[in-house]
Amino acid sequence: MAGRTHNALIIHIMGDRCYMELTCRRQDQGRFEALGFTAQDWDNPASDSATIIMVDEEANYAHYGAMPTDIPYLGVHGAGGDYGSGAYVCDGKEYAEVGRGNTGGFVVDWDEEKRRPLPRSLRGVRRYLIVRDKVRELFKTLPPTTPSP
Repeated sequence: MAGRTHNALIIHIMGDRCYMELTCRRQDQGRFEALGFTAQDWDNPASDSATIIMVDEEANYAHYGAMPTDIPYLGVHGAGGDYGSGAYVCDGKEYAEVGRGNTGGFVVDWDEEKRRPLPRSLRGVRRYLIVRDKVRELFKTLPPTTPSP
């Protein structure tokens, strides 16, 4: 029994880490820093851009259940030991996530008997694309910001 408790404790402490990257409004940077994300200098737009790219190289379970649902952002996460790569998006009202392949594209659940994707899986991809397109359009309309000193 002690071994089981010990193993469960190790799993709880260690978690399942993955790489996450997202684009958000610069004004929301602090919300993601609180989760462990950091701003990236290597791939960020100009300092007056209204958006910023952030990463968390060791996101525990891809921050499952902890990502905000009241602000717009979009991003991707790598695979963990218990889950595959994914893409996620939120328009400030709706959050959507979809599995993605290691080289891009989407992962869909397949019905081998009928030899076609499951309808719920296709609905999930379509929902993700609709929300993603809303966020992309929103980000295009944001005015430049004043860089902080």
